Amino acid sequence: MTRQVRCECGYIARGDTDDAVISQVLAHLAADHPDLVGTETADDIRGWIELLPD
Repeated sequence: MTRQVRCECGYIARGDTDDAVISQVLAHLAADHPDLVGTETADDIRGWIELLPD
């Protein structure tokens, strides 16, 4: 199943694994929301992941 996380700003991270999505979200935070870097952990982000039907 495809996984995704939607950011409040409209950015959508999608991937085939939790780790792929988490990596994208962390990169997005660093690039577009630097004030949030270090406040959200991989475990926090894992809880935001939605599963999409294939």
